[in-house]
Amino acid sequence: MLALYSVRIGRWNRGAPNMQYREPGLFRKWFWNTYDYLGTLIVINILWLLLALPLVTLPLAFAGLFRVTGRIAAYEETGIRDFFDHTRGDLRRSFLLCGLYAGVLILLAANVLFYVRLMEAWPWTGAILSGVMMWLIVFVCMTAVYALPLMLREQVPVRQIVRTGVYLVVDNPRHSFALLAAGSLVMAFSLASGVGLLFLGLGAIGVLFSTGLREILKRYEQRETGVLEEARGWRDLLRPWGYS
Repeated sequence: MLALYSVRIGRWNRGAPNMQYREPGLFRKWFWNTYDYLGTLIVINILWLLLALPLVTLPLAFAGLFRVTGRIAAYEETGIRDFFDHTRGDLRRSFLLCGLYAGVLILLAANVLFYVRLMEAWPWTGAILSGVMMWLIVFVCMTAVYALPLMLREQVPVRQIVRTGVYLVVDNPRHSFALLAAGSLVMAFSLASGVGLLFLGLGAIGVLFSTGLREILKRYEQRETGVLEEARGWRDLLRPWGYS
């Protein structure tokens, strides 16, 4: 299925009325998905931090996070047990993907520092090249917005996951940048507050990226998903969380 999405990119008829994407709905769904599973996400967030402290287990933390948030975004029942429910292939993809992105981002960051120092001798050349590297870092981070939840969505090679993430960013730049910007704002607020990072920040970002991926993949589907999405209003804030 995932391979079909990459083939369809660039061929989608943007004028089709039954496949038109409305971006405001994404953030509303993100809010309600996070609200419904708030209790679960707090526990998941703490588990993520515990696994992420030794960097060697960081891929395990990402695999567990996006296993849970992917099910939340798909309106499937989930819980803390799913955080530890992985196959060998899931863990392999997570380790390869995290290592790949870490290596690329470190390399690009080193290039930025090099070209910034180059500005002392060649100001314009250093400024242009360092700016290009910075935008490349943004582009790589935007592909990660899709690649991380994709790694647990389909049993496909890491190469195909990265390729699909690149295609989605190229075909949907504004949507991709909005997701990255929103995730960055949540992370900045979580770091500033301290409490947010400990209890909810990573979980909320995981739900955001998983929900964003699900919504954008609807643009390339030729049939309805068949998932009945509940209509929600602000009065629902007063009811207890139904899934936590």
